Order: sequence, then C-alpha cells, then structure tokens
Amino acid sequence: MNKMYECSSEKQTGRVIKNYNGYYYVDLSEPTLRECRRRGKVKHKILVGDEVEVMATDHGKGLIEAVLPRQNELRRPAVANIDQIVMVLAAQSPDPDYFLTDKLLLTCAYHHISPLLCMNKSELQREVAQAYCQHYTQCGYKTLAVSAHTGEGIDLLRSYLQGKITAFSGPSGVGKSSLLTLLLGKELATGAVSEKIRRGRHTTRHAEMLCMDAHTYVVDTPGFAAIELEPLKVAKLALLFPEFKPYVGQCRFPSCVHVHEPDCAIKEAKERGEISETRYMTYCKLLHEIKERKSFV
Repeated sequence: MNKMYECSSEKQTGRVIKNYNGYYYVDLSEPTLRECRRRGKVKHKILVGDEVEVMATDHGKGLIEAVLPRQNELRRPAVANIDQIVMVLAAQSPDPDYFLTDKLLLTCAYHHISPLLCMNKSELQREVAQAYCQHYTQCGYKTLAVSAHTGEGIDLLRSYLQGKITAFSGPSGVGKSSLLTLLLGKELATGAVSEKIRRGRHTTRHAEMLCMDAHTYVVDTPGFAAIELEPLKVAKLALLFPEFKPYVGQCRFPSCVHVHEPDCAIKEAKERGEISETRYMTYCKLLHEIKERKSFV
C-alpha cells in the first residue's frame, strides 16, 4: 500500500542541496532544509543544484512536483545549474597531469561553464605551480595558485566564489576538502593520499551543495581519476580550445581538421609558438578518440 501524504495546496520553489538514498534536501529559504521525496509523476533524474517545485506535506516534509529547466548539467560530477567549476590540482602528491587537466577544461567549455584552474599545495613545488598557471593563463584560462596549508590565495579564491554556484572538482588527493574547510569555516571529511597509487582515498561519495552565504554555494564532489567528453563532432573540437578560436575558419580548406592538411592556420600558429605543442597534442589525441568512437557507431 502506498504511503499517503497530507499536502498543502501551495507550491514553493527551492534548490536541491543534497540527494541521499532517494531523499532530497531542498533549500526553501527556511531555517532548515526540507526533506523531500519525488512525486511518482516526476520522471526526470533529480540532481544536486536542480531548481524544483515542492508541495509541503505533514511533519515538515515535502514532495517534489516538478524539476525546472536546467541551465546546464554534468554527469561526473552529477550536478546541475553550475555557474563555474574550480578545477583543483596539486603541485605535488599527486603530480599534475596536463592531458587530464585539458580534458577537464574542455568539458567545461562543452557545457558552457566557466572554469577556474586552482593549483593547491603551491608551497610544496613553487616552480611547478607557477609554470602550470603560466601555461594555462597563456591558453586563455583564469588561474590561481593557492595553499590550504598556509592560506595563500584563499581570500582571492573566496572573492571569485561570491554570488555564484561553484563546483569543486579534480583528481582525488589534491585537497578539495581542505580548501572547502577553509572557505566554509567547518571541517569536512578528508583522506590521506595512498602511497601505493599516489591518489587520495575517495572521501566524498555524494555531490552536496554547501552554503557560504545567502547567494553563494559550493558543491563538494566525489573525486575521480578521469572524465569523458560527451560525443563531439570533429569540426567542433577546435572551438573548445580558447587559443584555437582566432584561427578557426582561417585555413585554406573549409573542412580542415588541422592535422595533415596544408596551409592550416592552427598548425601555423603552433609553429609560431602562439599555440603550445602540449595543447596541440591534446587536440590530436582527442580527435583520434572521436574518430575511433564514430567508426564503431
């Protein structure tokens, strides 16, 4: 027998802050979060960050009646309506990976989400942190060197978050939870870096939105070692690279994919040092992945 709820007739709009075992905790601008279940007619998967319509039920709980249209959504981490993503990397333990970083940044571009590249543990390897930030600044990204240990850059990072919904993401062990502890002023679960594989243990198992103030949220997301781009058309890949954009459409052949063709504006820019060899190699590797994927469709 289905459990019966006594509902009010008034709907409220709120934001899903946490999803745990089929219960959704919704911010309705009340003193505490409203624990809700979904109405059976709601077929959409409900994500942290979703704006939802809630009908109040007995005992201070609620039913989600509808999910409002999303600005954007990600699958890994599973969050919606994000204004920006802080890509947290570490200058040491684990060492940064250019190819993984590129894929994370391109994923942001694909979903029209602004990225901020944040190099944590910068006190451990100052030259590595500075080189990484300089490389990606030249590629057209916003970068910041910080240290959860010394507090370096934390006030500037906090200023970048004001009035936005920001997801913190990146490989495990880079210090996402330690940074959030400083930003939020409360302790979060952290894990040691595994000596065997040089990665952090997965200490965050569910995406959760945390409130910094009335208009500022951060999302603590599970750590991961890889992220896949959604299926892309070959012609669209170059547009995800900010430093490639000025040269797209300037090649001799309109169908140029910037690998073997003559008179390619992107390859010429690479030869002049206006596009880095590292980024161009990322482009070639991803282009190969796209072509391989399509050959099996």
